[in-house]
Amino acid sequence: MSKINLYIKRKVILEESKKYILKNGWNNNIFKSISKNKKFKNEEVTLLFPEGYKSLLVFYLEELNIKMTDSSKSLNLVRMKTHKRIREIILLRLKINQDEKNLIKKTYFTLLLPQHSKIASMSLYKIVDQMWFIAGDKSTDFNFYSKRAILAAIYSSTFFYWINNQDFKKTVQFLDLQLKKISKIPKIKKRIKNLTNFLPKIFKILKIVSPSMR
Repeated sequence: MSKINLYIKRKVILEESKKYILKNGWNNNIFKSISKNKKFKNEEVTLLFPEGYKSLLVFYLEELNIKMTDSSKSLNLVRMKTHKRIREIILLRLKINQDEKNLIKKTYFTLLLPQHSKIASMSLYKIVDQMWFIAGDKSTDFNFYSKRAILAAIYSSTFFYWINNQDFKKTVQFLDLQLKKISKIPKIKKRIKNLTNFLPKIFKILKIVSPSMR
């Protein structure tokens, strides 16, 4: 079977699983539930998701990144300053995820569990790395990691505010406040030289082990 067909099957299984996850959360009974409709055999699902629901969880998180990347093509980022690009990309991601907000909220709290810490760290790294890629960032070394560390903090706090509030305008205001606090993103290098020792070393590791999303 071709990689394309395997990918399509994974997407179908993911879509079939969403109703169960919304009701029961992420757990090992997901595949047992969707196998009852006779569309998928247990052996087939195991082959496509060898680590069970955790493989499905990783696949879902990757799909959200792909969705963000594809949707970003509609943004006119060329004439924007860097911090404006980042602002628009964050807001875009939240907007396109509005229709699955409940599922994403349930996923978020699943990622907070200790057994999912590696998946959570990898997911956050991929999100901010892809955001900077979309924004056209070409930084290296210290600047590369510092930008991703700061964006991770901004995105995480904004995301948490978003999942706990229904008024999107307030989320926009919250994001603008976070961006204002760290000033203009292009000047990050000058602003945070004294924070070198506090940068999350995990980002350096994740850059190496993370498969490319591009």
